[in-house]
Amino acid sequence: MEAELRRGLQEAGTLLDQQRATVTDNFTRMARVVADLPKLKAAVETGDAPTVQPLADEYLREVNADLLVLTGRMGVVLGAAGADASTLPQEVLGNQSPDETSTFWPHERGVLQMVSVPILLLGVEPSEMLGRLTIGFFLDDRLATQFKNLTGSEIAFGARGRILSSTLPVASRAELARVMRAQDIASVTLGDEEFLALSRPLLPGSDSPVSLILRSRTERLQFLSTIRTGLMGVLVVTLLLATLLSYGVALTMTRPLAAITSAMRDVARTGDLTRKVSLKSRAWDDEDARVLASTFNTLTESIARFQREMAQRERLSSLGRLSTVIAHEIRNPLMIIRASLSTLRRDRIGAAEMREAVADIDEETLRLNRIVTEVLDFARPIRFELAEADVNEICRTSADAVGTAQPGTEVALRLDPALPAVVTDAERLRTALVNVLTNACHAVGAASRADGAPPGRAAVAVADEPGVLVQTSHADGRAVIVIRDRGAGIAPEDMPHIFDPYFTTRRAGTGLGLPIAKNIVDGLGGTIAVSSRRGEGTDIRIELPL
Repeated sequence: MEAELRRGLQEAGTLLDQQRATVTDNFTRMARVVADLPKLKAAVETGDAPTVQPLADEYLREVNADLLVLTGRMGVVLGAAGADASTLPQEVLGNQSPDETSTFWPHERGVLQMVSVPILLLGVEPSEMLGRLTIGFFLDDRLATQFKNLTGSEIAFGARGRILSSTLPVASRAELARVMRAQDIASVTLGDEEFLALSRPLLPGSDSPVSLILRSRTERLQFLSTIRTGLMGVLVVTLLLATLLSYGVALTMTRPLAAITSAMRDVARTGDLTRKVSLKSRAWDDEDARVLASTFNTLTESIARFQREMAQRERLSSLGRLSTVIAHEIRNPLMIIRASLSTLRRDRIGAAEMREAVADIDEETLRLNRIVTEVLDFARPIRFELAEADVNEICRTSADAVGTAQPGTEVALRLDPALPAVVTDAERLRTALVNVLTNACHAVGAASRADGAPPGRAAVAVADEPGVLVQTSHADGRAVIVIRDRGAGIAPEDMPHIFDPYFTTRRAGTGLGLPIAKNIVDGLGGTIAVSSRRGEGTDIRIELPL
């Protein structure tokens, strides 16, 4: 009995380490995902705590952690949510290493385990470190209870000579602290019960926090005594075992099938192709169920591989589209410039011809600069300068800019005078609105030419409505900007691709206007949505937090 109890204790310790490593890996993966979000990088790069704090609160809920801390370049805390971050050591918060780290810190609630990952600005050589994201979770009574259910053992966590959390009563912690540093399985008496305890350090080193796994020797002796007494009713037990055996045989078929069905439902609901069906390989298990589980796992792995290959092909396709667009957009201005230079080389050239050639060269140079600017704006991370701004005034200046660049197109304004000031980047928002308004004006112009309607008026819908309307309002703590055009609308097959880089239906377009606008609105914490009716027009709705 003693050897079996010790062996079971060692197995429980191994299982505890595996389960804790799984929890750590899950939080580490979530930390990497959050640290790579453009929205988070843009906020941390500002170094402004009021900008970063809402993201800390939001992502704490998303990752379901006990602590989330965002620090800047010099280890300054920009945002903290959950447990009190002021008690954390400076070597954790001020860590400027580009490596991922995992540390522990004693807390009244339990042992706080923290995983920290760098927030890197990619696309520059070498990569720039903007700060760090630290996610913490407690090895507390609640988590100890979960591990107890998995291992069938009592669990405790301690550090610095104290037991900080346990599945056993608080009064027993002083006795448990005596066996925290035991090199082998030790015996400890708690009240009237004797336990065997196994101490496992959470990190290398003599001062590392430890986990304690305990199993009751007294309970095991009581169990054997109960077995001896139960042998007196062997006939009754035999009948009961026969019934249970029949039930168990039935479960060898129904339980594996239930596990496979549950896994399929999870994949269908979440799309998580990493979900696998794991069945114990026992002689009495149903062979068909094992084959079905193996086939399901192979299928999900194949689908995941195909998705990765599709993503790679999409990246190559995007690069090809970029090359085609740039080649087409740059070739035309170069041909015009070359023709103008040929005119200037002639021996006899009039003043009017010279002015016209110089004007053509100047216009096409500006066009080339615009193309390069759009590509660079889309490729590099957006940096925001936030300040209070009047959204109505931004809409007016955007409409004026588009009206100057697109003469003959009417842009009507219907602005809410009660709209409060918004904390945003006025120049970036103006860029996004100009891109959207430019597309709207092109759509109205194309529809007017197709239907013979007067330029700038509604060509497809109601004739007395303006071609493009900009309307503002506010509700639920958000500013709303709606840009409505009365063009021909967007084809249903094109709707899924309107925010794809380099996708355009215009011969002279680069396909970057709407993607840039979406990047800006997303970076400002807003949303952009498009609805279109073929033959009636398109509505683009932008919502920004006040």
